[in-house]
Amino acid sequence: MSPIKLLEEMAKNRTSRSDIECKFFESTSDVPDPRDLRPEKKNLMVFGDLLLERQNKCEAYYTRGRHSNVDCFYLAQNHSVAR
Repeated sequence: MSPIKLLEEMAKNRTSRSDIECKFFESTSDVPDPRDLRPEKKNLMVFGDLLLERQNKCEAYYTRGRHSNVDCFYLAQNHSVAR
C-alpha cells in the first residue's frame, strides 16, 4: 500500500474527535491556492515526490502561504548510483 493511501485510511478511521482535517492531492493541479485557505486555522502543507513536477504551487506556498497561516514541508529523494 502506498504511503498516501495508508495515511488516507488512517485519517478515515480516526476514532477520536478532533478539528484536524486531512486532504490529499494526487496532482499539483488539484492543490488549492494558498489564498483559498482559512487563515484562522493552522494549515500544514506537505509536498512529496514532486521533484519532477512544475514547482509553481510549491513556490506559491513558500512565498504567500504565511498570509494564510501555512507551514510547509518539501520532501524529496535522490537515488544516485555511486560509481
